[in-house]
Amino acid sequence: MSKTNPIDRYIEHLNRHILPFIDYVKLQESYETDMTYAKGVLTHLHEAMASIYGSERLGAHHGDEGFVVIPGVVRGMESGSMCLALLDLDLSSSGEHWGTTFLCEFGVIQQGGDSRGGAAKILAERIGNYDYGYTAEIPGDIHVDEAKFPAELKSALDDFRDYSAEFSADGLGRRKRTPAEKASVLEEIREKAKELKNAEMDAVPPESSAPEV
Repeated sequence: MSKTNPIDRYIEHLNRHILPFIDYVKLQESYETDMTYAKGVLTHLHEAMASIYGSERLGAHHGDEGFVVIPGVVRGMESGSMCLALLDLDLSSSGEHWGTTFLCEFGVIQQGGDSRGGAAKILAERIGNYDYGYTAEIPGDIHVDEAKFPAELKSALDDFRDYSAEFSADGLGRRKRTPAEKASVLEEIREKAKELKNAEMDAVPPESSAPEV
């Protein structure tokens, strides 16, 4: 990881100081209610971005060969589902969108990935096609039109700075497991039980027979 690459520095900062301290279960509940906790988390993500990149107003020169990773919000076009995200944009190509990493009840999930027992598939089915917006100011982006944002997306991005999430010890990194993850955990428990049973059987000395007279 390069100490001079702004993307590497931003991701390293998130991994050290923000992502492990989010209560992802509470975050998902926030998406489905008033977005208060989500907006507070977004404030942390945004302030870190502005500090690392050196500005809230970004151009191609701020990134790695034009690429940046920045915080934002997505909203399912048909489902209306909301989710915080880290967006990969190419600012040398007028803000072309290359990838999305979602922050949801399962933790940090990359779009199209297959980790965490199918969490990416669950998200894809829940959110579907989506609109996205971000907290940075990017004048050259021809792919995003704030005037056409759905009301929920616009609201989340308009006033997130008014909120701040407190990370408590009770919720550090708390997340839900997917059904597939639960199955794998149960399987692991069964395997451990088999190992213990076999070890106990191996430890029992064989019965000795009395010598014949």
